[in-house]
Amino acid sequence: MTRSRYFFNSSVIRQSLRQHGWIGIIYTLGLLFSLPLQLFMSSYPGADPQKIDTLFRVGGNIQMLFIISLPAAAGLFLFRYLQSRRASDLWHSLPLRREHLLTAHLAGGLGLLLLPVWLTAAVTAMVTPMNGNMYIYQGTDIWSWCLTVSILTLFLFVFSIFVGICTGQTVLQGIIIYILLLLPAVLMELVNLHLNRYLYGYPEWFGLSNDRLVWSPLLHLIVLAEEPYSTGELWAYSGLSLVFIVFSYILYRKRSAEKSGQAIAFTYFNPLFKAGVMLCAMLLAGTYFAAVKPHQAGWVLCSHFAGALLGYIAAEMIIRKTWHILSRRVPLEFAVYGVLLGLLIYIPVSGLTGYEDRVPAAEHIKGVYAGSNYRMYSDDSYNRYASGEIAKVSSGSRVPFSGGQQYIEAVRNLHQTLVTMRPDKNAFPLEGYTRGSRMFTLAYQLDNGRTVVREYLIPAQGFEPEMKAVMGNEDFKRAEYDIQALTTEIESFRLSNRNLVVRITEPEDVQEFKDILIREKLNMSYEDQNEGQLPIAYIQPINKPAEEGSGRATVTVTRNYEWLPSYKELGNWMEQKGFADKIRTTAQDVKSAEIIKDDYKGKLSPEKIYNLELHMSLARQQKLSVVTRDKKLIAGILENQREYSGKNGMYAAKLEYTDGDTQYVSLGGEGLEPALKQLLP
Repeated sequence: MTRSRYFFNSSVIRQSLRQHGWIGIIYTLGLLFSLPLQLFMSSYPGADPQKIDTLFRVGGNIQMLFIISLPAAAGLFLFRYLQSRRASDLWHSLPLRREHLLTAHLAGGLGLLLLPVWLTAAVTAMVTPMNGNMYIYQGTDIWSWCLTVSILTLFLFVFSIFVGICTGQTVLQGIIIYILLLLPAVLMELVNLHLNRYLYGYPEWFGLSNDRLVWSPLLHLIVLAEEPYSTGELWAYSGLSLVFIVFSYILYRKRSAEKSGQAIAFTYFNPLFKAGVMLCAMLLAGTYFAAVKPHQAGWVLCSHFAGALLGYIAAEMIIRKTWHILSRRVPLEFAVYGVLLGLLIYIPVSGLTGYEDRVPAAEHIKGVYAGSNYRMYSDDSYNRYASGEIAKVSSGSRVPFSGGQQYIEAVRNLHQTLVTMRPDKNAFPLEGYTRGSRMFTLAYQLDNGRTVVREYLIPAQGFEPEMKAVMGNEDFKRAEYDIQALTTEIESFRLSNRNLVVRITEPEDVQEFKDILIREKLNMSYEDQNEGQLPIAYIQPINKPAEEGSGRATVTVTRNYEWLPSYKELGNWMEQKGFADKIRTTAQDVKSAEIIKDDYKGKLSPEKIYNLELHMSLARQQKLSVVTRDKKLIAGILENQREYSGKNGMYAAKLEYTDGDTQYVSLGGEGLEPALKQLLP
């Protein structure tokens, strides 16, 4: 009994509640306002109740404001006595051991914070059946909300206590709390930017930063309605809370009372603090300035050195609480930190790792992916369904890896050529890296379960044989144009072109249209995919909704498709069915066309090459442009229009539509060239 009474000293707990009870009151009112009260508030009076899958969707981010701030504030105020010399001496003069004080304050703080959460959950449950409640939710949603907020409140509170024990200033404690909660995600993002900047083929969105929300509770809380915590994450935060409690007891016993007012209460944390600040400053400076002036070794080295120097100075001033930091040991210590951290950030991007030249051996490859949609397939928020089931091509992944040996060899050949040639955008003509260039992701699924991913910007010129072997393969086209999504149960198609809309709804027509569209996609040649065709219309599949009570998930297609001029079979079918005239742009829709022969590439700065209005203006000044309203010629222009390529010697046109819209295009096709030559001076 005596030991229990000491550990949960009622006098200390009552003092905490009396002095800091306002925190619990604010937390209670804040949660009640942001959840139960918001259930009855709607911008649309008389609207039907809305079904929600989580209570975190109620009230926007108001809930997050209180959850993020109040638990950390409780840790700041309840343990503020540690940061004041007089208050520390007073509390530590009581006939209580330090673990007794910590236990009592910890119990008082948890009472102030957890009771409001449980009360809010209880009130939410009681108002569920009331008239005027604008949301429909289940009892499990209330339980899930209560459990998640309780665990997060506990974690943020004990983390605040741990940081307070390790620091000696209240303001610095508050700053460090939120810096550390963001630091893992920010540091991973900086590391990924660093690797992407200096490691050829490394995709910045892949690897360490792929799950950045997992590493930062603050970032995750902001998007909690869309990305709920998994069971594993909640267990992790519960475990971390226990770890911080244990370390708080250990460090509190060792903390010296004289450290009140100091930046860092334990000197053995100083090297870690300095190294952390210097590393972040080096990565930030190096990444930023390398983006300003890439491929300049001197500029890169100086930026990293400057970042390290500024980081070291800032860390020293914070630790010493003065700007007078010069001493004999400072240059040597800075040199040691600088060399070690320099090696830490250099070795991963050096040739020692073999990352840039590594191409998996063909005998170890189970499947490959090549294309520009890897993130769409690998993102957890992207789901494709077939017959009510998620269509997964490989275990744990929706990426459509292909196991065809011919395709594997074509992708490996492209990859080997890229790592050998190392195309540098500064070494190629500008148009090679704009119109026609492609950002390709190459991914290999290996027999040991690993996935190797690389990303390259491939110029339009110089890699045609390798690209033709890859892009001409049916496996590439199935993945790149998401053919699998067209094999789902589609109810109708919506075709749109400017202000024109056509719907294909008859089941027989829908099936025929779908089959033809799939054939056209799979029959596209390399030239068809790279000549910059402008679509005649955009195609949106409308899927069949799931039957209520069938247990089948709703089928969702996440992309639109295009009707291109090269789709001859589709065009003939559209004309036979009478849809083509309803959706296709005709010469009657165009008021006039201004035509020039574009020879201004070498006469304009690179950033102005694709400003076609400027090209038109120069041609007008030189009287080298012609405006025509000839409907026959305009019809030929519409038939041969392409995306503007930026190449000299190409014809370009400015189309003015009858509805006031304007469009700039390049003109291709040998049949149109004689008429254009005759028309232009």
